[in-house]
Amino acid sequence: DVGFLCQSLETSKKIVAITGAGISVASGIPDFRSANGLFQGFASKTNGSGKNLFDYNVFRSPESLKEFEKMIRKLYTLSVECEPSPFHRLLDRISQDGRLLRLYTQNIDCLDTQLPHLETRVPLTFQKPYPRTIQLHGNIKLLNCSKCHHVKELDESYFNENSMLIRDCPECEELNAVRAVAGRRVQSGGVLRPRIVLYNEFHPDGEIIGNITESDLKTRPDCLLVVGTTLKIPGVRRLVKEMAKVVHSKNGSVIWINIEEPTQSIVDYVEHFDLIVTGSCQEIPVLL
Repeated sequence: DVGFLCQSLETSKKIVAITGAGISVASGIPDFRSANGLFQGFASKTNGSGKNLFDYNVFRSPESLKEFEKMIRKLYTLSVECEPSPFHRLLDRISQDGRLLRLYTQNIDCLDTQLPHLETRVPLTFQKPYPRTIQLHGNIKLLNCSKCHHVKELDESYFNENSMLIRDCPECEELNAVRAVAGRRVQSGGVLRPRIVLYNEFHPDGEIIGNITESDLKTRPDCLLVVGTTLKIPGVRRLVKEMAKVVHSKNGSVIWINIEEPTQSIVDYVEHFDLIVTGSCQEIPVLL
């Protein structure tokens, strides 16, 4: 099995990796669903499960919004202080070798994209070549306007006691000031908020990600790595199934790496994994 794993990772020429929170745990960022995960850590009597803070409905309540901002501050601080894990660096090395077709990451911590060969582009555009890394759920280090889509870097100044993280968009305010001078009607402005995708929210990059996925499927990858994720998100689960089908049509390898085995329902949905590795993905670079 180790020989099969090493051969797949060292000889495959078009590798697609689909990763989750599990690859960042060794860096010091908790996963979401485990007993010590973020959902449990952010649970409260007011908001219930911490999962609710990742729901778009969090914006409907001032109390929930305050907890949301505390959660964003913690995740942002962790993303700044933590270093990429050995597995992040393995993916970067595979990309440097020209053998990583794409990294689809569910993580918002940006530990992957800070490495030199796992770059991304925000916002995504239809311009080719597409970036090496596609952030499926957004980016904790950026703010985004809900209306004009202005993108701004998040920094510590947004967490001062006298300021709010969620605020009116300065670009919209400036545009309205210009409209007022020109004698034109002022429009309602947008809200500047973290550029992450929440539950029950429309994905702003969904169409472009769909195009990139279709392009990658046509390229016919020869290896699929599913790492550090339990595939609870339906869209990601569907992406794995589509990629696995193409990889198998080329007699390539579909490999699951996680501390837990996939559930039988996941195995049946994907059809089959050629190798299931249960344990920390951080052991893989050591084996190689």
